[in-house]
Amino acid sequence: MESFNILLLTVAVTVQVTSHDSTGEPPVQISKPKVTLNPSHAVLYSTETVTLHCEVPEALSGLQYDWYKNSADLSEHQPSITARGSGKYECKAKKGTSESEISASYTLTLQDPPKAKLTVDPKWTEFFPSENIELKCEIEGGSSGWTFEWIKDTWTSEGDSVRAITVKHPDSGKYSCRGKLKNRQVTTQQSNAFQLNVKDLPEPKIQSDWTEAFPGEKVYLECVIQGVSENWNYMWFKDSRRIVSSDETNINTLTLSVKSSHHGAYECQGELQGRKVSTARSTQHLLTVHELPQLKLSIESQWNMFYPTEKVTLKCSIDEESNKWGYEWFKNGGLLKKDKDISFSGNTLSISSAKAGHSGQYTCRGKHLTRTLVTTRETEAVQLRIQDIKPKPTITKHKWFELFYTEERVQLHCNMPGVGWEYHWYKGSTLRITHPELTIDAVSLSDSGNYHCKAQRGDFSVDSETLQVRVQKPPQPHIQSDWTEAFPGEKVSLQCVIRDVSENWNYTWFKDSSKIDSRAETNIKGNNLTLSVKSSHHGAYECQAELQERNVSTVRSKQHLLTVHGSQPTILLQQDPSHAEIYTGEQVKLTCSIQEKTSKWQYFWQIDSQQVNTVNNPIYTIQNATLSQKGNYTCQVRRGEMTYANSTILTIREPPQPHIQSDWTEAFPGEKVSLQCVIRDVSKNWNYTWFKDSSKIDSRAETNIQGNNLTLSVKSSHHGAYECQAELQERNVSTVRSKQHFLTVHGSQPTILLQQDPSHAEIYTGEQVKLTCSIQEKTSKWQYFWQIDSQQVSTVNNPIYTTQNATLSQKGNYTCQIRRGEMTYAKSTILSIREPPQPHIQSDWTEAFPGEKVSLQCVIRDVSENWNYTWFKDSSKIDSRAETNIQGNNLTLSVKSSHHGAYECQAESQERNVSTVRSKQHFLTVHGSQPTILLQQDPSHAEIYTGEQVKLTCSIQEKTSKWQYFWQIDSQQVSTVNNPIYTIQNATLSQKGNYTCQVRRGEMTYAKSTILTIREPPKANMSIESQWNMFYPTEKVTLKCSVDEESNKWGYEWFKNGGSLKDDKDISVSRNTLSISSAKVGHSGQYTCRGKHLARTLVTTTRETEAVQLRIQDIKPKPNITKHVWFELFYAEEKVQLKCNMTGVGWEYHWYKGSTLRITHPELTIDAVSLSDRGNYHCKAKRGDFSVDSETLQVRVQKPPQPHIQSDWTEAFPGEKVSLQCVIRDVSENWNYTWFKDSSKIDSRAETNIQGNNLTLSVKSSHHGAYECQAELQERNVSTVRSKQHFLTVHGSQPTILLQQDPSHPEMYNGEQVNLTCSIQEKTSKWQYFWQRDSQQVNTVNNPIYTIQNATFSQKGNYTCQVRRGEMTYAKSTILTIREPPQPHIQSDWTEAFPGEKVSLQCVIRDVSENWNYTWFKDSSKIDSRAETNIQGNNLTLSVKSSHHGAYECQAELQERNVSTVRSKQHFLTVHEPPKPNLSIESQWNMFYPTEKVTLKCSVDEESNKWGYEWFKNGGSLKKVEDISFSGNTLSISSAKAGHSGQYTCRGKHLTRTLVTTRETEAVQLRIKDITPKPIIKKHEWFELFYTEERVKFDCNMSGVGWEYHWHKAAKPLIKNSEFTIDAVSLTDTGDYHCKAQRGDFSVDSETLQVRVQARPPAFLSLKTELIDIMTGDVTLRCNISDGRQWNYTWFMNGQQLNGSSDVLKVTGNEETIKSEFKCKGINTERPLYSALSDGFVANNIIFKRKILLAISGCLVCCIFILIIGCIILKITHKPEVKETPEDLFFSMTDSKNQIISPMKEYMDNRQTELEESQGKAELISDCASAVHEDSVIKESQEKAELISDCASAVHEDSVIKESQEKAELISDCASAVHEDSVIKEEDTSATVANGLTSFKGL
Repeated sequence: MESFNILLLTVAVTVQVTSHDSTGEPPVQISKPKVTLNPSHAVLYSTETVTLHCEVPEALSGLQYDWYKNSADLSEHQPSITARGSGKYECKAKKGTSESEISASYTLTLQDPPKAKLTVDPKWTEFFPSENIELKCEIEGGSSGWTFEWIKDTWTSEGDSVRAITVKHPDSGKYSCRGKLKNRQVTTQQSNAFQLNVKDLPEPKIQSDWTEAFPGEKVYLECVIQGVSENWNYMWFKDSRRIVSSDETNINTLTLSVKSSHHGAYECQGELQGRKVSTARSTQHLLTVHELPQLKLSIESQWNMFYPTEKVTLKCSIDEESNKWGYEWFKNGGLLKKDKDISFSGNTLSISSAKAGHSGQYTCRGKHLTRTLVTTRETEAVQLRIQDIKPKPTITKHKWFELFYTEERVQLHCNMPGVGWEYHWYKGSTLRITHPELTIDAVSLSDSGNYHCKAQRGDFSVDSETLQVRVQKPPQPHIQSDWTEAFPGEKVSLQCVIRDVSENWNYTWFKDSSKIDSRAETNIKGNNLTLSVKSSHHGAYECQAELQERNVSTVRSKQHLLTVHGSQPTILLQQDPSHAEIYTGEQVKLTCSIQEKTSKWQYFWQIDSQQVNTVNNPIYTIQNATLSQKGNYTCQVRRGEMTYANSTILTIREPPQPHIQSDWTEAFPGEKVSLQCVIRDVSKNWNYTWFKDSSKIDSRAETNIQGNNLTLSVKSSHHGAYECQAELQERNVSTVRSKQHFLTVHGSQPTILLQQDPSHAEIYTGEQVKLTCSIQEKTSKWQYFWQIDSQQVSTVNNPIYTTQNATLSQKGNYTCQIRRGEMTYAKSTILSIREPPQPHIQSDWTEAFPGEKVSLQCVIRDVSENWNYTWFKDSSKIDSRAETNIQGNNLTLSVKSSHHGAYECQAESQERNVSTVRSKQHFLTVHGSQPTILLQQDPSHAEIYTGEQVKLTCSIQEKTSKWQYFWQIDSQQVSTVNNPIYTIQNATLSQKGNYTCQVRRGEMTYAKSTILTIREPPKANMSIESQWNMFYPTEKVTLKCSVDEESNKWGYEWFKNGGSLKDDKDISVSRNTLSISSAKVGHSGQYTCRGKHLARTLVTTTRETEAVQLRIQDIKPKPNITKHVWFELFYAEEKVQLKCNMTGVGWEYHWYKGSTLRITHPELTIDAVSLSDRGNYHCKAKRGDFSVDSETLQVRVQKPPQPHIQSDWTEAFPGEKVSLQCVIRDVSENWNYTWFKDSSKIDSRAETNIQGNNLTLSVKSSHHGAYECQAELQERNVSTVRSKQHFLTVHGSQPTILLQQDPSHPEMYNGEQVNLTCSIQEKTSKWQYFWQRDSQQVNTVNNPIYTIQNATFSQKGNYTCQVRRGEMTYAKSTILTIREPPQPHIQSDWTEAFPGEKVSLQCVIRDVSENWNYTWFKDSSKIDSRAETNIQGNNLTLSVKSSHHGAYECQAELQERNVSTVRSKQHFLTVHEPPKPNLSIESQWNMFYPTEKVTLKCSVDEESNKWGYEWFKNGGSLKKVEDISFSGNTLSISSAKAGHSGQYTCRGKHLTRTLVTTRETEAVQLRIKDITPKPIIKKHEWFELFYTEERVKFDCNMSGVGWEYHWHKAAKPLIKNSEFTIDAVSLTDTGDYHCKAQRGDFSVDSETLQVRVQARPPAFLSLKTELIDIMTGDVTLRCNISDGRQWNYTWFMNGQQLNGSSDVLKVTGNEETIKSEFKCKGINTERPLYSALSDGFVANNIIFKRKILLAISGCLVCCIFILIIGCIILKITHKPEVKETPEDLFFSMTDSKNQIISPMKEYMDNRQTELEESQGKAELISDCASAVHEDSVIKESQEKAELISDCASAVHEDSVIKESQEKAELISDCASAVHEDSVIKEEDTSATVANGLTSFKGL
């Protein structure tokens, strides 16, 4: 208790202390607060935020508040709170311990926001695009103060209370709305939602089966809008124009009573009732209204006159599809019925066999097959004429013979009166040609026979009389003569004989196919040819006869061969056996024979010229050959005194020694080793024996012997020496043993060596490197494989792996694997490859001028090898010379213009074939000789206008610097400032001129000029762009301002009445045009303009244009329309004419119908107005864009109405009254009416009474027909078309029921179709048809035809047709019988046959009596009846051929019914075809010569062992005779003769069936000549004497084929070819030539032809030395040909032809010509056309030597002169008493003859002294040698060579000149040849020549 008291005391103290500490202020007085509201609206809503304020009158701080709602504490202590719904709110304020009273209550009422309501107008659930909908949002209690929000799906927007929507597809969605108080956060609840569904307008569709119709038919079109239930109104359109509702439209169905105007495209459109919504128009429905087609009747032939039995066809053709129309036919106005000769098919009437009674006038008309009331009019009548007689064609013959020979012309002509005939010529029954003429240009035997012509048109034909043509081949003559061979000089007679022919013939003879002329050696008399034999008479002779007075020639006779032998026989010497070598011990025979077919020769033998056998034996036999018997064997043949011989060498040798061939000299155990025993140069077959270490080897597993091969499966024991020996098969010859072949057998395994070449540590890319793999042991046949980094790189067996062009990708670890058999070993090495380094060029030089020194250095970094450097300029290599000096890797240039370019360098290793890539290019620019000055004008206009600024800029094109610039105008300096730009600020005319820019650098000055043109701006012109200058209000006016130059560079300024043109909405300016779009009176005035340059803004034209006056009227008139002959309503085809007029000029008149332009013309004329022309018309007067419309004038047009006949009568019986009324609807005019029946006008009478528009008939049978009416408008030329036809049928008494079966056979077969047709004979209607079978109803459909498509047995029975109309019933019955068709079978004993036999087959149908047609089949193909397959009734008789082999069936077809039996079972007939033999000559040729061998072969296609052979010649059986033999299928003629010629055939004869033979083969013509011709040599461009280098060409030809040609020169063989050509003949080609023609073993030599060749005349080139040449240093050359003819000359220097044709060539001495070689040759117009080319001449140092020699000669002359003077002085001063013989320094020619030693010899003897004394003497001898060895041009001439030799002898050997004139001339010639190169004439030489001084004269 005490503790509790203490606790209470503690709490009290604590509270007091706390209370005192918290306030710290004394109590205050707080007034009663007041609750206020914000906002203070009259109505507050529960959704908005309402703030309540507790307001205390005093402004006290630190107050706290308590809030209460409906007396409950809200625990809110702020002065303002947010209201929490409706209720009474109070508050109080407090501070510390003080607090106010509670405020007065404030009642707050919060209403729920009002509801929004959405209304929709109209209230539809679905809308279509473009419809309008109005959404209205209403607020309960009114909408004042509210704004609205509209919600569509998830999208919100603000708007008015009403929202109008023009519906589109995106507007679909759910709509609602709500209200929102302005400036308050109060919204209503969201309104009711409205779902707006927008759907596509449905598309209407026209449904109708009608797409085409004829006028008068009813057509119904229905407009259907699917899937829509609304009510629609329908609109119809035709050809896009709306159809006005009339009796032709009905709701959604349009009913058309078809007219021609109804043709077109129809559309419909739906309009929703009560809503302005229309669908799109439907797809067009095309309705084609066909006019009744026009028919045309024609006779289907070119003629209208026919003959009896001719077929006639009439065709009724229609303009449209004929399969829709049937046809009715009329003759002479009456309906034509079908009879036995007349039939109808489609649009065709056919008269199968015309008679005279068929003549008449025919018409037809069309009747629609499915629209039975539609018929056309009848056609115009066609007259048909039928003759009553039938003529025959006539044949005309041209140039006729009773007997024609083949190749003659036969010509016949056939003619028949009338037109349209086609003529067929027949030979017998075979058609030859279809043509009026039968021409056989070259008649043949097959043309023999009886001919007639058939004239045919259509199916009608008439045959002419028969005419026989007889033809035979011209007879073949044959040659009669006993002569087949002869020698030159004999007389040979041949006779040409034609057997059994009496005509007169002319005869022609041929030899080797060439015609023979009658002359001394070939005399022709009548049919005889007599030959005086020459070698050329050898050949094949034929004769031919020609019939006198007719162009008929026989074939040539068979060839008669005449062999003319040569001068001696051809001896054949043959060795048997024919081995090139005979081995010792063998037997050999030598046989001697003569090739020509001749006899009575004796034979003798010699060995090496020693007689060995005198017996007359052509065979020499050696029994056992020895080496001593080899030698030259000669066979001598003798006949009479003639002896001839032929020799052969007989070679006898020891058998050869074989040797062992093998690559194996070593092996390892287990390997396979092969050794081959070879005998060289011997092709014979040998048997081989093997030995090892001299012991014979047997063939077993490890030593296998096959042929000449020994195969070892190696063992150690196989080590040793091997030998082999051979024995010749079929010859008893054995060789010695071969040399030993040693085989070494190794130990265990090989040692591999792997080497790299080259062995550099690194290989550069591009280098070649080889890796060589080898085996240390001497061994072979290893396979080598290579790997790089373990990847196989080469499977080729190569021990060397070569990298040709190394790349980085090829570096790596290389392994060599070696294999032999199953053994594999390997060794590896590393190959390093890197790129060669790239050099680069170091230099500061990039540009320079000529003369500068430029240095470039080629640098390769980081490489130690030694390199050689190559420099390139523009990719070309640079050589080191003065201006391009290369030292090491440096290039120094002494710059020239040519040094401009791109430089590169490249390095090449000095020790390796490695080159670097080229360095990058270093460009060096070398400028030209002077700078290129550019002088530019800115602006660059060709002309500057005054006032413009212009700049001239001077620059240098090259990249260079330090230039100074100066300017001149017309050579006057204008500026000294160094400025490259010269500026003219304001151009004037005085500143134009020639401006020059001078550029200077140092002493160099260059200049360039330009012309500156300055001119005044151009003048402007102004014009009005129309023909008139008076305008109307609103008319468009255009003014144009033009400038004298290009207008696109100028703009324009415009002025009116002197002032600048002000802005006006009607005035626009476009470039040079001012346009007034709508003229007003105020626009009148004076206008001017001026130009302003568009690009050069300071430029304007100099002045304004002259003023143009513009006048605008203040009123606008209208055009007037004038009418001609006017009606308020026009009918179609009437004329309408209107005219339009407007005051003023320049008007164009346009006539409009509505808004459519009709015509541009003052007058509108419609000559024949149509419905499409109706409408409102006005005219428009127009000029420019201004136009004025006239008043509107309405033109109303309609077609003349079509009347129609109203009547219920369509058929009636006689005596009835029928009334027809002609009605024109909706027309009030007065009309006159006309009636027609069957297109003929009806007159009003008792039985056809016409009153107004009514026709009343008192019916008669004649009233049956088609009725029409027509109306004509009174007082106007307007008639309606006729009404549609109204048909009236007039019947007989009562209906006749027709019940027909089609086809009408008493029995129907299964599968046939049968129709039962029930009809009423009268044309009446409304009958119903019912069918019964055996009293059972089978068809309730109202169908008059009962069809059984495919008859079956169950459908037979009693069929009844019932017809009913109203209460009337009639019936008719028929019995229908149905059965299966029978099956035939074939009766015959024949199952196989051979051609030619008769085979009979019979097709049998049991128990059937009908008439059947029988069809036969072979291998399922139908058989036609003809000679070899004859069908008679049910029998088939075969004249058996190969083609009759097969399976036969028969089938029967019931006559006149489409009923066929099934085919019979197959009956097989096997026809064995005798094989076809083939006869051939076993060679390529069929012309043979005497003694040739001929082989004929008869071959059969099947097993030959069943057949024998019969042979025939010229049609007769061939028997075995002396030269003819038979072997199996071969006929051989061992030695052909002329008598063997002929036509050969053969045939096979069955060995077991003796009557069976094959046909004979085609004949093979065998021709045996009776003489052997010689080959003929044809010469091309032949001369008796050829010059060297000319072309010689021969052709060798031999008649016949298969020849090989061999050319020989004398006995030397040349070539094997028919042609032999020597393109450039030489002297060595001179000789005798002949050719040998050879085929098989038979050969013939041609005549010998001599070829003579002569050298071309030589050309001599000589040096012509003149003093002037020595002085000038020139050379004069002369060319000479000394054959006495006139020549032109051609000169050559170093092989190049020079100009000129003179014999002298002057050569200027210079560096080039001294070293050049000169030649010449002559040119002529006659053969030879040119000479040989001379020797070459080279001047060399001769000119230099001449100068030295000239100096020496001067010294010599001086010395001689002094010597002579000295001699004279000595002679004068000599004492007379001294009798000394004076030395005569000169001598005469006489002295020269007496002296033994010549002065030249003395001179030459002293030459050594002179040489020592003077160097000039040495030059003298040198020149002499030069003259001999260098100046000589003539080399080819032997004479000149001897001359030079003699000269050399005279000069160098000191030969003594004999005492004869000849030696003197020799020295003279020597001097001339050595020094002057000219020929010295035959005259005495002077003493100077004799002294030898002449040898220096020429120098």
